[in-house]
Amino acid sequence: MNPSRLRQRIRRLDERRRKLLGKLMRPSPMISGSLYQMKRRCGNPRCRCTRGELHVSWYLSRRVTGRTKLTYIGRVVPDWLAGGVRRYQRYQKTLAALRKIDSEISGYLNQLRDDKVETFEEAEKERR
Repeated sequence: MNPSRLRQRIRRLDERRRKLLGKLMRPSPMISGSLYQMKRRCGNPRCRCTRGELHVSWYLSRRVTGRTKLTYIGRVVPDWLAGGVRRYQRYQKTLAALRKIDSEISGYLNQLRDDKVETFEEAEKERR
């Protein structure tokens, strides 16, 4: 790819990068983790769960000191918890998009550099 096209792509990526960075620099309150719904049978032979209507409960899954920890939430997830987890997951996705753009920019910059780099032998040969 020619250098001017590479520079155009870098500028476009940089513009997207700046927008993402703007979002990331002013985060709202968040709660780290993911919400999981589990369905189970209770073991009572006369319960509705024996007919297929399983009991539903929600858990918050998160990393604590390098290990996954599940915290029981209950049958209903409070709005404040759902919103906080949703904001955290959105923030993490935006951060991943920023990293991907950084990687692309770095690749294009390496291409620009490689077009101008020559070996010692090539440079020496040109000087003669």
